[in-house]
Amino acid sequence: MKAATLLLVLAACANSTGGDLITVPFQAGGTALSTFTTPTGWNVTLDQAVIAAGPFYFNVDPPSTDEFRSGIVIIQATEQTVVDALDPTLHDVTGGANGETGSAVSVEIGLTTPDSTNLADPNASNLTPGFAYVEGTAVKGTVVVPFQGQVVIDQSLVTPSDSLPDLQRIRGADVELAFTSAPQRLELHVDPTHWFDQSEFSEIATTGTWDIDTPGPAATFADQLLEGVKGETTVYTFDLVPAAGATQ
Repeated sequence: MKAATLLLVLAACANSTGGDLITVPFQAGGTALSTFTTPTGWNVTLDQAVIAAGPFYFNVDPPSTDEFRSGIVIIQATEQTVVDALDPTLHDVTGGANGETGSAVSVEIGLTTPDSTNLADPNASNLTPGFAYVEGTAVKGTVVVPFQGQVVIDQSLVTPSDSLPDLQRIRGADVELAFTSAPQRLELHVDPTHWFDQSEFSEIATTGTWDIDTPGPAATFADQLLEGVKGETTVYTFDLVPAAGATQ
């Protein structure tokens, strides 16, 4: 009944492709890699990397970057999940995913502070008012930068054409998924190493923290980190694997 209700909603939004109704178990986890070198030449060791992600909308056509939630959705997972991005262990995402069969080429991912169902999660303790938290040490030559802080949305960027919900999402992370009627399980692995692809840690060498609302180098670092977390390739890897428990 839940999947049928979902497809009625999708059809009303002209986002239904007419496939078979399915429910898919969904699990999420991180990666075991905590030490890495960034493209900007920093050797980084992460002690913590946590993110609250979701809901997830899988699109058969990529959404427009100029219009909020404009893709053609075939599968959605409506619950948020908190992921310890340094732990590769997969954990169930409440409610799983459901929709209809078909091929998805992109996924929209919500990025908001932990909701009421996730506040009790021990991994969520450092998130509010952000949606992600990182802590570690970056080294380049003789410069050593211990760092810690939250990743937040720059609300000063809200405009009539760019609403806050529009900014609080990854607009179209790349996927290549064929949802079928056969039993499948959807898996997500979050790779936090690519969050720092643009990061220049020398900008926060004095404080080791950042503030997206304060002009200057710290705000630039915050912007770089936010763009990394919103990366549409390599950061969020989705796979479909054969599994018992998926239903038509």
